[in-house]
Amino acid sequence: MNTKEKIFNVSLDLFSKKGYDSVSLREIAEEVGIQKSSIYSHYPSKEAILMDIFNQFTKSFEIDDEEIQLTENNPLLENPELFYHKGSEAIKNMLFEETNLKIWKLILIQMHHNEKIRLFFQNEILVKPLIFWEGLFALLKEKGVIKKDSNTHLLARQYYSFPIYLLLEICAKYDDVPQEVLENFFNQTEEHARFLFESVKVK
Repeated sequence: MNTKEKIFNVSLDLFSKKGYDSVSLREIAEEVGIQKSSIYSHYPSKEAILMDIFNQFTKSFEIDDEEIQLTENNPLLENPELFYHKGSEAIKNMLFEETNLKIWKLILIQMHHNEKIRLFFQNEILVKPLIFWEGLFALLKEKGVIKKDSNTHLLARQYYSFPIYLLLEICAKYDDVPQEVLENFFNQTEEHARFLFESVKVK
């Protein structure tokens, strides 16, 4: 691990535990084992470190457009049981990285102080996923997979809000998340998806 990577990791650890405003460059330098002035060889400011962390977080949301296109050939429509796994697998792939969990905690704190982060959270975490899932429920209704009187907007919110709640719960309880907690998270997410889908599926 080179010096810049150490600065990144130490900063993320400190920011996610103490909050961005409570951490100084001097504290970061001491934890890394370098002089404060040495940080400027890699980052021009503390905010630059924060934005580097944020930019890494945004990459985890970059999805191939073809992968999420809601078309008649979407495998979720041909095999609705895949529905149980689609959302939880996406979150699983992201959360199994300890770095991403720390970034989640930091984002939840810092979105109240940084407009770019707040807008990202609003659009990428809250708005776009609901648009996708509502569109999928609408197609499932059109194909007769779920009941015709299903409220697709409400279904999307119900489906998506549960894993977000679990994620907030994890972030509130743990600094370092035990592996068994993550496994339980995925099991609960899929159990909830199965329960919700079975309640509206055409028998």
